[in-house]
Amino acid sequence: PTRDVTICVGICTMLSLASPTACGFAAPLAPRSAVRSASPSMLAVTDLVGASTEVSNKVWDPLKLSENMDESNLKLVRAAELKHCRVAMLATVGWLWTATGTHFEGMLSTSSGVSFADVAAAGPLLGAAKVPAAGIWQMIAAIGALEVYWENKYPAAECGGDFGVPRVTQDPAKFKEIQLAELKNGRLAMIGIISFITGHNLPGSVPALDSSF
Repeated sequence: PTRDVTICVGICTMLSLASPTACGFAAPLAPRSAVRSASPSMLAVTDLVGASTEVSNKVWDPLKLSENMDESNLKLVRAAELKHCRVAMLATVGWLWTATGTHFEGMLSTSSGVSFADVAAAGPLLGAAKVPAAGIWQMIAAIGALEVYWENKYPAAECGGDFGVPRVTQDPAKFKEIQLAELKNGRLAMIGIISFITGHNLPGSVPALDSSF
């Protein structure tokens, strides 16, 4: 049996809210058009991966926020963007999986009499509301503890979302390609999960998306 990913959607949402760095959608940051810092040793927005053909290979920063950011601020917003990307990818997969009705067998909460089947039958949004309050608080506590631990070990303003995971390649060009792929998939996932939620609650608002999905 496969886990009811409704809970994954709930965890992902709370992770985004609980994160010290996830303060909002971070504008894509990457090479090409931003002004470099006066100090050549300082990280500039042009040093960050993120520009792609979708934005004419330029930094998408219409409010020019990056011009007033120092190195730590740039790493902070990059960490925030990466976290939003990763949460959105998990949430999108969770929504799609839950929509198939797949779930664990047995009880989610014996004290409340809620089974995994009950949660799955309610759908991705209403199903999350069936999770008992104690379960929600358990998730918040676990996520909060992980956030505090990882933020202390890999501060967002210093590491920019890099948690020390070994690289899959030692080729700098290939690594940048992989970084860009993660960002692009994450940005698409942010649009995707919002589209699912909007289409579900406002029938017809998202083309080609059935409101029952």
